[in-house]
Amino acid sequence: MLRLQDNPPIVWPIAAKLSEVRSAWSVAYCRPRQEKALAADLCRHEVPYFLPMIQRETSSGGRRRQNLYPLFPSYLFFAGDERERLAALRTERIVRIIEVSKDEQSNFRKEIASLETALRHFPDSIELYPRLVPGARVRITSGPMRDMEGIVLQAQNKRKLWLGVSVLGVGATVEIHADLVAAK
Repeated sequence: MLRLQDNPPIVWPIAAKLSEVRSAWSVAYCRPRQEKALAADLCRHEVPYFLPMIQRETSSGGRRRQNLYPLFPSYLFFAGDERERLAALRTERIVRIIEVSKDEQSNFRKEIASLETALRHFPDSIELYPRLVPGARVRITSGPMRDMEGIVLQAQNKRKLWLGVSVLGVGATVEIHADLVAAK
């Protein structure tokens, strides 16, 4: 795990705003846990990119740690022509590139510029995990309750899950951090 200060910048070039990048944008779907490494590689090749990340505190082995985590795991946005695309592909960190059509470029620029502004001004109010609505059936993805299933009762920062025996109509609730839960 990278130390907090060793993470790549969220936007490259650092001084620029996303709205100032004139090249066409594409979306890189990365190999698992390769978003930051790809960002560092693109930084070295001077390829404009946007990797939205938020700071989160986790605990493991009884120690609390803070780090940056991608807002969209496995995805990174980059801009450029064939030279930049080739530089990105040569990193061997990309599974596939999702093209943003010419018709969608304008809207895409607005959307990522909005995300960038929100990350700069309100980083604590952006959520890392997908929105789960009350009543959704979910599976716990990690931790001691891994692979257990439940129903979302509350959809706040911590999800309250109902675990029980539906035939009997009884059960218990457990509060679990939302990044440990995935829609089933």
